[in-house]
Amino acid sequence: MRLITFIPLFLLTFFVNAQDLKTVFENDEIKIESNILEAKHKGALIGEIRLVITNKTDSYIIVGFEMNLFYELTMAEGTLVQSLCIGPGKVKKGRIKGLFYQPQELTYAQLQSDDLEIAIDEFKATRVEKCK
Repeated sequence: MRLITFIPLFLLTFFVNAQDLKTVFENDEIKIESNILEAKHKGALIGEIRLVITNKTDSYIIVGFEMNLFYELTMAEGTLVQSLCIGPGKVKKGRIKGLFYQPQELTYAQLQSDDLEIAIDEFKATRVEKCK
């Protein structure tokens, strides 16, 4: 009986979280989406940006890019993501110890604001024979 109750709750949580994804970059090879969550860090709840990166090709690809956060049209902070290899048709998802970024300058409320823009700059994708 508990399993029957658990499954709908799990599916509801999964679909609610999936709907929160916002496309921040897309080309013929790669799609980068973001999700803003509240995460526990050193006993406090802080804002966290989790990335979902999809390889839309039939080749292995190494991607690298800068992620810059603009709040009220001013650059607040940025980070570099480099040498991330993704298999053909695969998805890399942000999760604990995964693809995530915890901003130092922006609060959770600011991250959820319509005044936040996530910009992907210096994007580079290199097709390789296989991921190491």
